[in-house]
Amino acid sequence: MLKITEDQHVLIKEYTEVLNTVEEAFEYIVDSFTNLEKTEGNVLLADVFQALPQILTVNEQLSILFQDYPSIQKVLQVFDVVMEKAELLDGNFDNAQVKQTVIREQLYPAFAAWSVMIQQELKPYVVL
Repeated sequence: MLKITEDQHVLIKEYTEVLNTVEEAFEYIVDSFTNLEKTEGNVLLADVFQALPQILTVNEQLSILFQDYPSIQKVLQVFDVVMEKAELLDGNFDNAQVKQTVIREQLYPAFAAWSVMIQQELKPYVVL
């Protein structure tokens, strides 16, 4: 296991907290498609789209930190799939049917699966 600094530990811990928050946002967004009481879906979707590039930036930092750890490298690269799914929404934010289908069937499942994988890899560094 890589020996990390306190700052690196804080970064990884906060990163995993952001991933959990994004996942909760996705759950709310998907629920908002059918539950009309959940009116903040579009606001949260905008927040998610602001978070994705930040996650990508931290992924680059983690890639450097864990350069000698192929399993972590591989999982970090899987985030490219999440970004590809997010790009499917380009120009489709106003098309509710396409937006809902992409989020429900592609983007959210891709993010959730990736999040589980990366958090599993980083778990030993969060719980020190």
